[in-house]
Amino acid sequence: MQIIHSPKHVAHEGGMELHRGALVPCFEMPARADYILRAVKAAGFSLSEPQSFSLETLFRVHDGAFVEFLRTAHDAWRAEGREGFMLPGVFPARGMRRDRIPESLHGRMGYYTFDASTPIVKGTWEAALAAAECALTAAAQLVEGRRSSYALCRPPGHHAGRAMYGGYCFLNNAALAAQYLRDNGFGKVAVLDVDYHHGNGTQEFFEERKFVFTSSIHGDPNVEYPYYWGYAEETGVGQGEGTNLNLPLPLGSGGEAYLGAVDQFLEAME
Repeated sequence: MQIIHSPKHVAHEGGMELHRGALVPCFEMPARADYILRAVKAAGFSLSEPQSFSLETLFRVHDGAFVEFLRTAHDAWRAEGREGFMLPGVFPARGMRRDRIPESLHGRMGYYTFDASTPIVKGTWEAALAAAECALTAAAQLVEGRRSSYALCRPPGHHAGRAMYGGYCFLNNAALAAQYLRDNGFGKVAVLDVDYHHGNGTQEFFEERKFVFTSSIHGDPNVEYPYYWGYAEETGVGQGEGTNLNLPLPLGSGGEAYLGAVDQFLEAME
């Protein structure tokens, strides 16, 4: 199996996040990918860097203005005479307007994100684009006839929505790969998300579509991030009804409960 990975992921480092009332070093760091990289190297898998893709490929999944914000945000930050990492301080909560995108950089930060745990630093765009290209390259290999391909992506992506970043995620790598497969002849595609937290961004992309089946096994959102998505009753919308399967697990669940959720996913796939 081919492992697709980009060393550019290290460019996204050095930010702080707001965690339970305290500003702390970001938990999402290069070491997370490095641990996996060492393991796959030790196992003897071959590594290759991703190919390049146009921004238009990203627009198949993400809003163009949102992509442009991510691409230029830190340059604009520095043009204002600022340095270091970017975090928002205000968000368009219930009752506030979301039909206008502010001109203010700080206003656009709050408009496009949903938490204060996802800093943008100088190298964020470079790393996020490289991660997306890893996922797209792996998908392209499947289109070319490979039976399997593994994209080692950092930053992660499953919390990123069409026009929204957060949860350490900027571009939705899995959604981009799934859409690429659909655009290149795959009749049906399935995404299984096994991260501890619900993949809200991936669900958002596909919950109204009938040809991409999404499923997420995760901690109960009543008590776990991201809190406002990931409940079992979210099964799809409109023509996508029945194409989303959320499998939230209560705190303290063990292996038996987890494997039972995997079985539910496999049964739904049939």
